[in-house]
Amino acid sequence: MNRDQFGKEGVVSATDARLLAILQADGRRSYAELGGDLGMAGPSAHERVKKLESRGVIRGYRADVEPTALGLNVLAFTWVTQAPGTISTDLTPEFAAIPEIEECHYIAGEADYILKIRARDMDHLGAIVRRVQTTRHVFSTETDVVFSTGFEGRPLPVGSRGGDRADAMPAVVAETDGAEGS
Repeated sequence: MNRDQFGKEGVVSATDARLLAILQADGRRSYAELGGDLGMAGPSAHERVKKLESRGVIRGYRADVEPTALGLNVLAFTWVTQAPGTISTDLTPEFAAIPEIEECHYIAGEADYILKIRARDMDHLGAIVRRVQTTRHVFSTETDVVFSTGFEGRPLPVGSRGGDRADAMPAVVAETDGAEGS
């Protein structure tokens, strides 16, 4: 999905913003319940959800699994710097082939990528980091191990804009007759 298709600031209607807030809190909510929460019929809520899915606003649905229940007791972030002269080479496919890498972000700053890694224990983490280090075009890595997590996977903020403040929410457009859910 090309995030540029949404412009500099994403725009959703006020009703769609409420719908997104509800679904982020409870992605298994029925269309009838969604409709009731939004003051509309269930089929209308279903149509709005389908439009948001087709536009790429809603990217999918998934179970939020507790990593420690799977024996993944260590969380770490690895900063990856590419070898000089290889910056035009995208390493994302190589990192995607390592199942313990939960997230991969191409970043600005000293490093080129930051990887979120889940491992069973420190020995397992060491093996994963060595695999990253031996990936073609990787020059150096630095790994930070997480002691505790205050929060993660928070719902994205949806609502009205807050001016030019740093904590401003994405743009929400007022709905007019005939333009709802577009």
